[in-house]
Amino acid sequence: MKTLRGVYPILATCFLDNDEIDYGSQKKLIEFCIEGGVHGLVLLANASEGHLMSEREKTALIDFCLKEIAGRVPVIVTVNHPSAKVATEMAVYAEQQGASAVMALPPFFGRWRAGLDEIFAYFETMNRSLRIPIVIQDHVLTDISMPVAFMLDMARKLENVKYIKLESGNLIHKARRIGELNKGELVGVFGGNSGIFMPEEVDGGCLGTMPACYMPEVFRKTWDMLEAGNVDEAVAYFTPFSRLAAYEKDVCNRCVWKEILVQRGVIAYRQVREPRPSFAEDWQFQQLLRVARRAGLLPKQ
Repeated sequence: MKTLRGVYPILATCFLDNDEIDYGSQKKLIEFCIEGGVHGLVLLANASEGHLMSEREKTALIDFCLKEIAGRVPVIVTVNHPSAKVATEMAVYAEQQGASAVMALPPFFGRWRAGLDEIFAYFETMNRSLRIPIVIQDHVLTDISMPVAFMLDMARKLENVKYIKLESGNLIHKARRIGELNKGELVGVFGGNSGIFMPEEVDGGCLGTMPACYMPEVFRKTWDMLEAGNVDEAVAYFTPFSRLAAYEKDVCNRCVWKEILVQRGVIAYRQVREPRPSFAEDWQFQQLLRVARRAGLLPKQ
């Protein structure tokens, strides 16, 4: 199987102003990302609002997106659920529809946190039912600390655990440590956290990044510079956009950044799944757009 590597944006889920899925905008967003040069796409992750969707909506979106993408790029489907059974059923469905890999957080629910034995059992259940790779998402959202040695041990014992997406703690240090200890169990690690430090993550051993989807061409251009060894040029080009990515992650998150996609003419509505964040007001949207203009992503007024 082809190695998953490069720029894999998290595909936003587009909603109409009545909170239903906007499939017209979804199609345009897929084309926008592919034309932007992405190496692959990720569905139903946190930045897709997958946690706010019903199982019916999830399967419908998987069907639609995989049909539209039509094998042009690999697709990773997120299957988060506290139940190993439910997550595995969604993972099997995604594989049957043509997904290249699935991704999941360790199981948690509210303040209930899984221990390491439970996490292993969860991914063991998924592993038994799949033939495609599993990406373990190490995210601060879960409030679960998975040691590097534990994640590598899972990869050693579960043949389909091939990738880790790092989004907890010092991910560059974790990536370097995994690289030092990995004996071939893992194919590699992806960076997350909106891709703010992608050049440094690649320098630390990451084989790709999973940012938001509103500037795919920026990440691809930066990636190509890094691949060519033009690191200083890549950093100089990417730095203004990294400030926008940081604002998106820390100030205007929970998909409020969809307004950028509206302004770029990609999607019709900035709608996020209700209840919408209280900070999603006109003043915040306007500041977001000012940051995007200063970065050079949107034309200055």
